[in-house]
Amino acid sequence: MSEIARLVTGQPVDIRLATPADMTLVRSFYEDLDDVATYYRFFGIRRQLPDRELRSAVSGTSSHVTLLAFDEDGLIGVGEYIIGTDPTSAEVAFAVADDHHREGIATLLLERLALIAHDRGLLRFTAMVLPDNADMQLVFRTVGLTTHTCFEDGVVDVVLDLSSVVSLRAAAAKRAVPEPTKLSG
Repeated sequence: MSEIARLVTGQPVDIRLATPADMTLVRSFYEDLDDVATYYRFFGIRRQLPDRELRSAVSGTSSHVTLLAFDEDGLIGVGEYIIGTDPTSAEVAFAVADDHHREGIATLLLERLALIAHDRGLLRFTAMVLPDNADMQLVFRTVGLTTHTCFEDGVVDVVLDLSSVVSLRAAAAKRAVPEPTKLSG
């Protein structure tokens, strides 16, 4: 799966499933994130991800799906879902390159992950967001899915209802780029 979509800046972005060949690229992406982005993604500062976490992220299993977003310069975003003990629910998480915040990358990744998850029978996404991560909270509120949030234990718990994908599909289709432009990545 590879798809060209358009950022809010108008620039094209190539979104595709991660593969084991992407492990070094994903490792470098996370190592290059600034402290704030790392803290928002992992709830702490992590200079490196363990190989087992990286392998899991790029393995392409049905229980751990990772999408990568590329612009002409390289990897600019990572979105993933992981199915836990409830086979109808998955936790989602996102990271966007420091110089590409507020371009719609997380929204595009969330849209595509939601469509994949819905097509595979999942009913909901969950996420934990730090209260001061307003950008990610905005993504969850505006993506087009029915969203429920509550503040508990110092984090915002988010539940996204995947049964409301009709409006999400329409929004995703509007962002798709019709011309077969190929970006590096």
